[in-house]
Amino acid sequence: MPSGALERAVELLHHIGRQPAGPTVAELATEAGMPTSTAYRLLAELEQHGLVSRGPDSTVALGTRLVALGRTAEAGLHERLVEPAAAVMKELSEEVGETVLLTAPCGLEAIVLHVVEAERHSVRLSYAQFRRGAMHRGASGKILAAFLEPGERARLVAAVGAPGLEAELEEIRREGIAVTVAELDDGAAGVAAPILDRRERLAAGLSVAGPIERIAPRVPALRGAVGAAARKVQRAYDS
Repeated sequence: MPSGALERAVELLHHIGRQPAGPTVAELATEAGMPTSTAYRLLAELEQHGLVSRGPDSTVALGTRLVALGRTAEAGLHERLVEPAAAVMKELSEEVGETVLLTAPCGLEAIVLHVVEAERHSVRLSYAQFRRGAMHRGASGKILAAFLEPGERARLVAAVGAPGLEAELEEIRREGIAVTVAELDDGAAGVAAPILDRRERLAAGLSVAGPIERIAPRVPALRGAVGAAARKVQRAYDS
């Protein structure tokens, strides 16, 4: 592919994946901000590799080859990230009585890899595995955004265009903890810490989430608990 074409092709795949009904080539081109002729050319190349399929009505869907790639990726993530974190997440959930999430970057979004729901309360937060959300909103996303590599973080800040976001992410990075209230889900608050690899690069994020009335009064204690749990997962991840 010519220079820049790979990035545009990945963007097309991203837009296709967000629309299960199957967008048309023209719709994809508009969403991706590229000429329809460019979209046709890139999709034709992706189709040759089994990454997309085009219907007779000009709609486009993700190709079957991505199913196999996705299964392999899921197995790898489970072994590399979920298994080292699962037991620690269960301990943390039992300790604080709230839902615990393991998230990772997915483009400019955060994706949920594993969830442990608290059983102490009848009212608690539930999150679906592989749920995706904006990386610039909520503790579980912002902790990832803050610890992205500088170039990726700058790209996120530019794409979002939210005033003050860059300074907020810098502060989260300095403190090593993200705390948010009612950013991702109404009535919910979260506290999150990063999980870094042995090269001090971002691997995932660990967060506690629950109703504001239970989380807000306990933020200082939760900061310590989440930070300690994240470091424990980090040691298991690096072993």
